[in-house]
Amino acid sequence: MSINQNIIVDYSSKIELLKGESKDLKKVIDQYSYLRLGVFSLAILFTYLFFDIGFKAIVPIFIFMIIAFLFLVKIQLKKKNLFDFKNQQIILLENEVDNMLNFKNIYNDGAQFSDGKHPYTDDLDIFGPYSIFSLINRCATAKGNLILAAWLKKSSEKTEIEKRQQAVQELAKYQNESLDFRARLFTLPAHQTEKIIGFFQKSATEDTAFLKNPMINVLIWLTPIMNFSLLIVSILLGGIFWKLFALALVLTGIGSIFFKKDIDKIHVELSRCDDLLANYANNLEWIDEHSWKTELIQEMVLPIKGKKTMSQQIHGLSKILQQLDNRLNIMVSVVLNLFLQWDLRCVRKFAKWQHENGNHFLSGFKLVSQFEALISLSTLDFHYPEWCYPKIKEDFCLKSTSLGHPLIAEGKRINNDFYFCSDVTIDVITGSNMAGKSTFLRTLGVNMILAFAGAKVCASNFETSIFNLISYMRIKDSLADQTSTFKAEIDRLKMILDFSANDANSLVLIDEMLRGTNSRDKYLGSKVFIQKLIQQKTAGLVATHDLQIAELEKEFPKQLRNFHFDIQVENDEMFFDYKIKDGECKTFNASILLKAIGIDTGN
Repeated sequence: MSINQNIIVDYSSKIELLKGESKDLKKVIDQYSYLRLGVFSLAILFTYLFFDIGFKAIVPIFIFMIIAFLFLVKIQLKKKNLFDFKNQQIILLENEVDNMLNFKNIYNDGAQFSDGKHPYTDDLDIFGPYSIFSLINRCATAKGNLILAAWLKKSSEKTEIEKRQQAVQELAKYQNESLDFRARLFTLPAHQTEKIIGFFQKSATEDTAFLKNPMINVLIWLTPIMNFSLLIVSILLGGIFWKLFALALVLTGIGSIFFKKDIDKIHVELSRCDDLLANYANNLEWIDEHSWKTELIQEMVLPIKGKKTMSQQIHGLSKILQQLDNRLNIMVSVVLNLFLQWDLRCVRKFAKWQHENGNHFLSGFKLVSQFEALISLSTLDFHYPEWCYPKIKEDFCLKSTSLGHPLIAEGKRINNDFYFCSDVTIDVITGSNMAGKSTFLRTLGVNMILAFAGAKVCASNFETSIFNLISYMRIKDSLADQTSTFKAEIDRLKMILDFSANDANSLVLIDEMLRGTNSRDKYLGSKVFIQKLIQQKTAGLVATHDLQIAELEKEFPKQLRNFHFDIQVENDEMFFDYKIKDGECKTFNASILLKAIGIDTGN
């Protein structure tokens, strides 16, 4: 059994264990439902039995039943949250199995980051379905997706890459904790996260300015004393005190309505966010309490350090908003506000929290997103222990052993060794159709992008200096832009020349240039372009069917090398080994492919 199969078996075992725990929790939740029904039934029964005795007997019993009912609701809610959490873990673990077997992923595939004008992302399948981003992404938040996408779109500095590698390796040791971390975030509504971040990015203190009104303190402190006192006196003495109690409730209600608009303004922004905040707080608690060893994570965690941990601060805010959300239940809201001025109390608590913690509250959200991106890379590390972390070199270097494409399954993937010599400027790769030229270019490019992001690469050894990659592969016409294929090719070649002329660290990957014109112009244009790259000392690999390009090695013996992918043909059947070899290609297969569809070239 391979290492990867062992990981899948381990995932499957965890899934079965969690399913058993989930089933047991469902039974407990159902039992609590029956208990709640029993308490409610008893409340009705006791009300009926003691109705003749009077109000004094019914009220204590009713209050006791309400307390018992709410206690059961609270416990059941905890069990339900745990049940949902276990089921979310099951979904994520099943996704890991599917990801390893079929490269599928329920997380965002990054299609929104696709950009045809980017130097390489479209050509190398970095974003979109069946892409590198889709393979590695484990970010549920919009910010996490942006961070991971940024790492894949632009090379980092050598020091940053090495620090990120160390952080990813440390996080790879905590797969169970990472699963909990991701399970807390995956189902959170993205619009809620963005809403609360947006609220705190603006000046939230402006929304609570109305609390400076001295009338508010009078309402908050006088209301419970007055109304509870009158209620007790009314129960004991009756008579006119019930009328006074009713009048007090009316006056309290008027006071509540007076500030309702200001409270609504805050609540609209923060309503139903308590679960979201609680999950963020739990994730930050793990981050804050763990003793991290790597430099990058230590630097990341530093901004959330304070007298109170960030998790404590957010837990505090979550409780305040949970209390404020009681106003969503009309009956509960009426009782709480008439006796306690509940909404005003909650908003005042929020204002105090904002004053004490608001300055660096958003740093906690940013940290969670940064961890998501690192966990994405650490999951790749865990899934493929046979892959390696690249060595980042200062001087020109591109050297690999057993290099393969990450999106080709292990049983189908053919690996190659390759070394780009610093003395050579251009490597020309010739070969027949479907022999593997384009795949090899993408294999090299994709692994370089992973290396520059701080991730593992699909190789047993990989050494590279930092290059700014530019590709020329999928060139398409555009009706919208009124651009023909040839014009699009010319524009791409110009972009490559402009980009590389001012960047000594450029590396160009070109697959069959100038295919939108006649064979003579194609050859002449390709030849001049390669000469231009050699002249400005821009490194590159050029895949082509044109053997005349391979002959440029005679003109530039020190600056150009030839490699090829070939085929074996037996009885008009083709066999590919997908291994790169020295020299130019001698075997081609177009006539065989044409003959297969009924077009015999006679060759």
